Amino acid sequence: MRLPKGFNNLMQLSEEQKQILALPFDQTLFLHGSAGTGKTTLAGKRMLQLLREAPDEPILVLTPQRSLAFPYRKLLEQAEGFKSYSVNFATMNTIARRMVALFWPLFSEQAGFHFPYRPPQFLTLETAQFYLGKLIDPMLDRGAFSSVSITRHRLYSQVLDNLNKSAVVGFPYTEIGAKLSAAWVGESSQLNVYADLQVAVNAFRSFCLENNLLDFSLQVQLFREFVWQDPLCRRYLTSQFAHLIYDNCEEDPPYVHDVLIEWLPSFKSALIVYDNQAGYRVFLGADPHSAWRLHEQAQHTRELTQSFTASQEVSLLRNYLVSPEKSAPFQPLDYATLTKVLRIPEQPLRFYQQMLADVANQIQELVASGTKPGQIAILAPFVNSSSGFAMQQALSQQGIRARIFRPSIPLIEDAVIQCFITLGELIHPEWHLPLAKTQLTNCLTTAIDGLDMVRARLIVDNQLDFATSTDLLKPFDGLPEALQNRITSNFGSRYEQLRLWLSQADPQLPLDIFVSQLFGEVLSQPGFGFHQNISAGQSTHNLMESYRKFRLSVNMQTVRDSSQLNLDYVRTLLDGVISAQYLSTWQNEDPGSVLIAPALTFLVSGQTVDYQVWLSVGSSGWYERLEQPLTHPYVLNRAWSEGKKWTSEEENRVSNANLEMIFSGLLSRCRKGIILGLSEYNQAGQEEKGLLLLRLQSLLRQALKESGNA
Repeated sequence: MRLPKGFNNLMQLSEEQKQILALPFDQTLFLHGSAGTGKTTLAGKRMLQLLREAPDEPILVLTPQRSLAFPYRKLLEQAEGFKSYSVNFATMNTIARRMVALFWPLFSEQAGFHFPYRPPQFLTLETAQFYLGKLIDPMLDRGAFSSVSITRHRLYSQVLDNLNKSAVVGFPYTEIGAKLSAAWVGESSQLNVYADLQVAVNAFRSFCLENNLLDFSLQVQLFREFVWQDPLCRRYLTSQFAHLIYDNCEEDPPYVHDVLIEWLPSFKSALIVYDNQAGYRVFLGADPHSAWRLHEQAQHTRELTQSFTASQEVSLLRNYLVSPEKSAPFQPLDYATLTKVLRIPEQPLRFYQQMLADVANQIQELVASGTKPGQIAILAPFVNSSSGFAMQQALSQQGIRARIFRPSIPLIEDAVIQCFITLGELIHPEWHLPLAKTQLTNCLTTAIDGLDMVRARLIVDNQLDFATSTDLLKPFDGLPEALQNRITSNFGSRYEQLRLWLSQADPQLPLDIFVSQLFGEVLSQPGFGFHQNISAGQSTHNLMESYRKFRLSVNMQTVRDSSQLNLDYVRTLLDGVISAQYLSTWQNEDPGSVLIAPALTFLVSGQTVDYQVWLSVGSSGWYERLEQPLTHPYVLNRAWSEGKKWTSEEENRVSNANLEMIFSGLLSRCRKGIILGLSEYNQAGQEEKGLLLLRLQSLLRQALKESGNA
């Protein structure tokens, strides 16, 4: 058997790591430490040890999300001669779904489903929101949720999020409204909103039971209350694996820890990995306090303390930002050392675009000095399409590529998908969907390679009569000769090719077939925007796959003709409900491009880079909770005391705790230095002076004072 490079070289390991690897294989080990201390690396070595010593004994590698198992998969790919089929990768949610589907006949009637002998239909997030919308929209027409000013898809999302919290935390869904009401200290009108929320929650659960629909919350609840409690089902599951490696346990919700506490005695060995400063998925129910209970089930608890990533200067910065009262007595804060690792704008910047340009210049300097673009991450509290594109453009002017990673974004924000939907609207006038000239102009520039906005708008303005025309696209040769010459025959011929294809397209085609044919026969061909464009191909695939899942789920309840189903899907898409769930995160790393990502997304990924850029350090978004008027991750938490009020003091406490958690996590995942993106005003023209900026300013003043420069 050939091991990956470095596996046999134990001299690369610290003494504490060597001792951990030497522990016997018949016990449970709880391993904890900060990011960058080699926990996952050590767990990977442990996995290969198990494969070498007991090749026929199945191993379960459990992670909170699939992408976090990537280091283990990569390690197996590099190793030769191992029985890699003995390793099973899973999340507890995938296990729950699989077990619920397998044992459905045993409990479906007892669980209250109206058709217990029919197979269930598992809902995606999008189809769950679709059905929920059918129940909530009549409520909205009657005045429900009148004091809440959020989009419908956010409303649907927060209602479902409450149901999910009840399942993963472990309290009855019928108590959601009461828990939120009990913690509320503001205007009494909000209590009516919570009452409406409970009505919506109850209605959706009843609808699911009546129609054999399983949203995420029902899958978890059924697994927790029926499957796991049944001796036969439990024995079936626990007999499948001999060894457990459970990484990032702090990012899982309490129900997972509840199950593992009872499951652990069934394993021959178990390694549980815990990050001391993490718990970033709190909005998904992550509960580090609950995860810490697992150490009580272990024969050995070990802590890793030595960082293998951060430089001495970065570690010093981390200590002072997170725990300044502990760091100051041990090592003075030197201004020269601090500014070596913390790059500050040379002059005050007032506007957002100036900040982006300054950041791009600093990144260009790093790249010119030998840093690989793939070792640079640009991080912000939030990354929307506008801010991400603006940063990409700023880097492009420096000749540097960048890629944006957001785990879940509305599909309709993707320009490729916008193009398909716009072209679909052209052949479906019966949909009566508004079609703006700007929308069609953007569509043509996306569809036709090299076509600029000016020429595209000339086509739109002179070819279309939005008020009266049912034939929206007209032949190119109908344009005056002068305009044809201005647009050029090359662009005109491509436009004409697209127009003719659309005029002959069958409007009764299911949307995925329409998209597939349009992509293959026109848009992927030379001269069009998606030719040899891998990203466009992936977006096209995402759209078709999303529609297929939607069609499968909806048609299980009421069979619709293709035209009506297409319209239902498009309306749901335009509402922003349907999202792209990117399951491969760092698996397609591009060393030639800079990463742009939300800070929390980066933290959950487990990625480490040489340099980080912190955009908009004055923003309160670094630590404040996202405004969610219909839910509350801290109130709907197992640790929240019944009847306790959510006060401004609680809000401030959580904000400061979040800030320190983010400080610690980011700096633990940075090898060399931080570039600060700072402007007086944000993208919306608002002044920014948040806690992160104030903390950094205080640190710099302290460093100047201690260096004798004050």
